[in-house]
Amino acid sequence: MFDQGMLGRFGIIGCGYVGSAVALHMRNNGIEVTGTTTSPDRLGELCAVVDHPRIFKAGDPSADTSFLDQLDGLLIAMAPTTSTYEEDQYKAVYGEAIPALVQSIQQRSSKQSLHVTYLSSAGVYGDKAGQVVNELTPPDLSNPTNAMLADAESTVLTLNSSSVQASVLRLGGIYGPGKNIADYIRRASGQQVPKNGNHINAWVHLMDIIRGVDFAFQRRLQGLYNLVDDMQMTRRELSNALCDEDGLPPVIWDNHDRPDTRVFNARVSNARLRAMGFTPRVASMLEQVPAL
Repeated sequence: MFDQGMLGRFGIIGCGYVGSAVALHMRNNGIEVTGTTTSPDRLGELCAVVDHPRIFKAGDPSADTSFLDQLDGLLIAMAPTTSTYEEDQYKAVYGEAIPALVQSIQQRSSKQSLHVTYLSSAGVYGDKAGQVVNELTPPDLSNPTNAMLADAESTVLTLNSSSVQASVLRLGGIYGPGKNIADYIRRASGQQVPKNGNHINAWVHLMDIIRGVDFAFQRRLQGLYNLVDDMQMTRRELSNALCDEDGLPPVIWDNHDRPDTRVFNARVSNARLRAMGFTPRVASMLEQVPAL
């Protein structure tokens, strides 16, 4: 999808599940990739997916940010390292590292054109009672986590200038290789799950995240975009469809929210990105995944 004669150097801040997949895609398309990690233990692994692996911690006064000067595109795919919510981890990433990285980009010595894509979460919409939401819908700032995520998005979008184009992709829950959500749901067949089955989640396949980053980079997209698939089913509807297909008993969901939980319940529209010419290749996890 790339015009290799026009854009050739790409950086990825945060080479986890998504960042590494994007890195491999870029390299396969002839793009020179610089990838970063905060962990010295992972530096060796990065050699297999990027051309220039490096340790980089945004906000560290001793961090070398000179590599930013040579890039045509940059993906910010930073996330807390913990699998469960910990406020200090979230503050460290979204309240400190993201603003520090944005400042480093603004202070580049080079003024060559740079496109920045930041991966955020459709979860910022919070509890919209299952209503349709789009990029004009205000995020749920009553939730401290969503407020942090929204602030980070706004900070990245301040980069838009004569030399930098910045876009934010709000992702649904990620599924794909190594993250088979459909099988996870099937394994819960007949069991009680302590989540509200009436809530609607947003989803996106890893393949379409890769394609979405590619698309944003090529088109020099600016602003907010929801990057989600077409499925807008409740947890109960989705699990029933998956279990019925295999003749399994249904998952037993709660019908209410548990105290002190971060609620997401919205039909997230991908119409804006579609209007730009992007169509999800994987419409939902209920369908066969085509080849990339």
